[in-house]
Amino acid sequence: MQWTPVPGVSGYEVFGRLVASPEIAGRGRPDVQAVDAFGQRSLPVRAEERADDDSWRRAVMEWLDDFDDSHLARRYHLSGREGCVNPSHGSSRLVLDMPCGNDTAVLRARTLLQLNESDELGRVAVVTDAAGPRGKLVLDLVPGTPDRVGPVPPADAVRVVVDDSVSPGTRGAGVLHRFEVVLTRGGLLVLQDGVQIAGSPVVPKWREASVLIGVTPPPARPGRVEIDAVGITGRTPIPEVSETSIVAGTLRVLESDEEAPGIGVARAPLHRAESARLQATVRLGDGGDPNGLVAQLGSARFPLRPVVSGWSGAQDSELTVAGDVPAELLGPAGPDALTPFVLRMPGASQAQVLESYLEVPGLSPVKLPNAPDEPAPVLPVMTAEFASVTPDEATLVVTLDAAPARSVAPIAGFEVYVDSGHVATMPMPGGIGGRHELQLSLKGSHNVEVRLRPENPEAQTDSVWLELSRSSR
Repeated sequence: MQWTPVPGVSGYEVFGRLVASPEIAGRGRPDVQAVDAFGQRSLPVRAEERADDDSWRRAVMEWLDDFDDSHLARRYHLSGREGCVNPSHGSSRLVLDMPCGNDTAVLRARTLLQLNESDELGRVAVVTDAAGPRGKLVLDLVPGTPDRVGPVPPADAVRVVVDDSVSPGTRGAGVLHRFEVVLTRGGLLVLQDGVQIAGSPVVPKWREASVLIGVTPPPARPGRVEIDAVGITGRTPIPEVSETSIVAGTLRVLESDEEAPGIGVARAPLHRAESARLQATVRLGDGGDPNGLVAQLGSARFPLRPVVSGWSGAQDSELTVAGDVPAELLGPAGPDALTPFVLRMPGASQAQVLESYLEVPGLSPVKLPNAPDEPAPVLPVMTAEFASVTPDEATLVVTLDAAPARSVAPIAGFEVYVDSGHVATMPMPGGIGGRHELQLSLKGSHNVEVRLRPENPEAQTDSVWLELSRSSR
């Protein structure tokens, strides 16, 4: 639901929650109160419920995933740093918790986007809250089956980025919006909730491509992203494969004849397999020949080839490669473990293995756990700086930013200390944030600390230290 933004306020109170944007997830028409920088409330006004529009579903009925079941691996490959991207399933949504604070998760749909011969060539739709304040949604349409393409996508890929730089600006934290990429004979359109927000004259030359959905929560804070639906035009059957993650003995790609650590992987996924494929994504260094990449599993070495064309060999590019596991490593005969497991490349030059896994035929049995509860309200992020300094005074600017928070913990105010002595208090009971300026009469050099005070005295607080360095008069 949404309401008309109030200029100059820090946030709003609705449903008993504090939020920074004029939008919140939920149903009904609750009363909303604007909250200023000092915690004062306005008279309540009535919110408007955003009308549902399901007409977009008809355009992607060929493959529409509402996340009704938790067998995610049967429909997608999920790339993300182990322990920092934690998928779960709740309320017919995919929930991605990212506690490390600066990570990206990438979903590759196993079904392919297929273009047709009509004026609208094809369409991808994603319903998610990923593009909220300080977050980012990246949709890559790439021929082949890459798991990630990194900062430099292949030459024939189509990349769409939605973040704070893309209007309209109303995308509240934790609020779902529908984003669509529409490919036409005249170019590409990007829609938010049916309204065009970007466009390009680009018309792809390929006829089918993988859809990669990259989501990044706000930086430097534990984040959560939800994906409610994904729709793709195309009737390609989803391959029935089961993945097993395997970790290389060293995440550095070795030279062709470099000594490998004696660390291997269990051969269990291959015991009953008649065929298997190893897929890996490598971040390239400042040299080396990716066309010479090989995997070593025990004594066997086999080539790994890029799964995309037109890929970039620039430093920090990310390249997905794959190769068929040799027949002698399959079936019940053989050792229980394969040692070592490493990737090799001529002139490797600090290339790194970002992820690697075995893919064998058969439906994946893996189910996602139930989603944890909604994160607790968090304090706004506090920053402090000196805006101007004279021989006798200093202007201290304190900013409390709550925009990326799904729900804000109320604050009582903040205090200022100079050389450990208390000099000022800024009360804002029940406040959300805002920008505050204080004039401090100071000569010479000092240590200044700003302490944030939450309304809940048991909540963990925050402080910022500043050094005021200058010569005394």
